[in-house]
Amino acid sequence: MNIYTTDKIRNVVLLGHGGSGKTSLVEAMAYVSGLTTRIGKITDGNTISDYDKEEIKRKFSISTSVIPIEWDFWKINLLDTPGYM
Repeated sequence: MNIYTTDKIRNVVLLGHGGSGKTSLVEAMAYVSGLTTRIGKITDGNTISDYDKEEIKRKFSISTSVIPIEWDFWKINLLDTPGYM
């Protein structure tokens, strides 16, 4: 990963109700940016942001995950937040 100055870093928080597609959006963005070579699925338990055993078992995010994505000359930190209490 490249070294970025603070003016080239963006932090983007994805907020929404449980099941609204936050983790799926992170998967799609990671795939389009070239971070991954496949789009993971929550039902298969192979997403990059839901990696904890309990998250895979319950099929929803329990804690916030940070996924760093490089796009052009920007570094975008995607924060995938839980939708359930």
